[in-house]
Amino acid sequence: MDIETTIRALTGRGFAVQHFATAAEAADYLDGAIDGTTVGIGGSKTIDQLGLYDRLAEHNTVWWHWRTPGFATLDNALTAPVYLSSANAISEDGEILNIDGTGNRTASLMFGHKKVYIVAGTNKICPDFESALYRARNVAAVQNCRRFPDKNTPCKIDGKCHDCRSRDRICNALEVLWGPMNRMETEIVLIDGDYGM
Repeated sequence: MDIETTIRALTGRGFAVQHFATAAEAADYLDGAIDGTTVGIGGSKTIDQLGLYDRLAEHNTVWWHWRTPGFATLDNALTAPVYLSSANAISEDGEILNIDGTGNRTASLMFGHKKVYIVAGTNKICPDFESALYRARNVAAVQNCRRFPDKNTPCKIDGKCHDCRSRDRICNALEVLWGPMNRMETEIVLIDGDYGM
């Protein structure tokens, strides 16, 4: 994994990039940059690990379905001026991959916000698109499915994607960002180390 190559590739594609050595530094940066607004958060272990909900909620209105479940929360998050998410994988060439089951996260990374922050540990960086796709399907998606005790999919058993047709499948869409969507500022916040799934 070459972080400098990845940063150059991301900025070359039009993404703004911030790089931090620690999660605390990244959390301080985001807490300072996002103030007095409404924030939506997608399902993200990385955001959870950084403790961003509690910090941002002190001086913003924050909608996160992990804290307040329900479609009303998803709807409010979808229309917030600022949105936070993570990535399942990032290629060294600057491609950002996410797999989603409901579509709230992938929809928000493509449309509807003034600014999007994608917060990810450097563990998400992969050498190329093929390895990033493999990571998204066989690492991130499998770990995500294992969070749900009521889901019964083949990947929970052997740890690899079967492109199954299970009714419990939570991998219904693959999104690849090759650049920021038109008229939506997108900033990548990279943190040295292992964060998220």
